[in-house]
Amino acid sequence: MFFYIDKRQDAGLFILKTKHMQTSNKKMIISSMIIALSALFFSFTKLPGGDSFEIYLNKKMVMQQYVAQMTGPKQLVLSQSNANDQLDIYYSHCGQIGTDRTITIKDAQNKVIKTWHFPNASASNKAMSVKAKELLDLQKSGTNLQLFYSSHELPEGRLLATVAKESGVRRV
Repeated sequence: MFFYIDKRQDAGLFILKTKHMQTSNKKMIISSMIIALSALFFSFTKLPGGDSFEIYLNKKMVMQQYVAQMTGPKQLVLSQSNANDQLDIYYSHCGQIGTDRTITIKDAQNKVIKTWHFPNASASNKAMSVKAKELLDLQKSGTNLQLFYSSHELPEGRLLATVAKESGVRRV
């Protein structure tokens, strides 16, 4: 730190300043601006990762959900008019496809009704496909079914949706 004298001609005053104070103030202002700009830019950036899934009925997306934002399972409503349709389920573990994947259907008492096993995904085979007719055949007397996904990465499984027969509810 050193001192110098600033002689202002207009006021005829001598001002004693420290060079150290000027540079530290500039550094503090620049640092504050960098922090403020970083906070601004990162507030609008989507964070990478997180599990998500998508469900398609005949290649039309009917459900998309990010697990971190789930508030409960959504309902997938099927009717007899969907009997020839195909349900494709895609599950992503932080951008990666799971291994040893299964889709399990359970009843309201959490009893396993049917499980489908799927091969490990390749570039052309990422979907877990189930015929809608199979789901409709599993429903007895209009009871809702629970659609679960599990894999090597998620062995405890996750409830993706409930499957209901159409009964006055808007069809997907």
